[in-house]
Amino acid sequence: MRTALILLTTAFGYVGVENLIFNAGWYAKIVNPDSSTGQVNEFLYNEHHRLKIGGKQVLAIGDSRMGFFPRFVNAHPGIDYTFCTIAVPGSTPRDWYYMFRDIDPTRTQYTAVLIPVENYDDVEGWEINADRETDLHYVIAQLRWSDIPEFAGSYVSPSLKAKAALGILLKGSVYRADFQDFLADRKKRLDYVHQVQRDSFGWVYDYEGPSYNVSGDEIDWKAHTILVPPDHRPDEAKLFTDRLFPPPAPATGRRTAYLSYWFNRIYDLYRGTRTRIIIFRLPRGPYPPPDAPPRNEHSSVRELARKPGVILDDEHYFDSLERPELFQDPMHLNGAGEAEFSKMLGKHVQELLSK
Repeated sequence: MRTALILLTTAFGYVGVENLIFNAGWYAKIVNPDSSTGQVNEFLYNEHHRLKIGGKQVLAIGDSRMGFFPRFVNAHPGIDYTFCTIAVPGSTPRDWYYMFRDIDPTRTQYTAVLIPVENYDDVEGWEINADRETDLHYVIAQLRWSDIPEFAGSYVSPSLKAKAALGILLKGSVYRADFQDFLADRKKRLDYVHQVQRDSFGWVYDYEGPSYNVSGDEIDWKAHTILVPPDHRPDEAKLFTDRLFPPPAPATGRRTAYLSYWFNRIYDLYRGTRTRIIIFRLPRGPYPPPDAPPRNEHSSVRELARKPGVILDDEHYFDSLERPELFQDPMHLNGAGEAEFSKMLGKHVQELLSK
């Protein structure tokens, strides 16, 4: 009994200290800004502290393909809305739900939120999106103990379910490597964190995308071959091959189930509020495939669009941007592409909201 009591007391003491350090919220403020957790925290911090003048605020979310930069729109005299973004490279719809919940706790701050998608048909890939382990790292600072059933339960793999549950319960298991790095040079970390909090809004807002473009690539759609000019990047042919000609994935319905669940959870946040949800298809790439995927009438976004407060944009609205001079690789816009896309999106959103 004495041994059991000592072990129990030790365990409770460990959990108490661990949660005092990592679950109280203060450690999340000094996590490495270059980490996935730090990037999410940086965008949310900047948006929380951004001065919001007027009631017409529009918030964009997304991953690295969301090449939207508000400065191209907010400076335009014909735009009546103020645009902002919390699009974080590598983030996913599961992450977006917790990011929206954090940034808009009262659900009153935004006239609209913008959600980009790759296609309207939930085209299957080989990745099991629900088992993306890195999601835990992206939003660990925003997760609560009460999120364990839903967040951990949304994984398919039993081992990942357990890992996610333990990570939320004992956040030190997620922060371990970051904490060791912090202890190695605390002053350097704190100085960097303060610099990011002070300056990163400007870094992102004024960011100039790369000028490199993929003009000149020759794609044989039947032979599945790509010819790249000799002065282009050495990995360009492989990037295009992997993107345009992957082996077809089986139609399991997993992607539709995943997207439907998390898009509907985002909808639940704004159900019955004045905030509109606008869903649109991103420019597909510099060389869009000639054959469209089979139309899925019951895809996640088409089903969601049947609900009040949701706007599903014209699927082909941004087709005019699908030009090689506007892309730096098979998926990402370059600086010129980001500028054109941002201007088009801002003006179009104003048109959609005026209807």
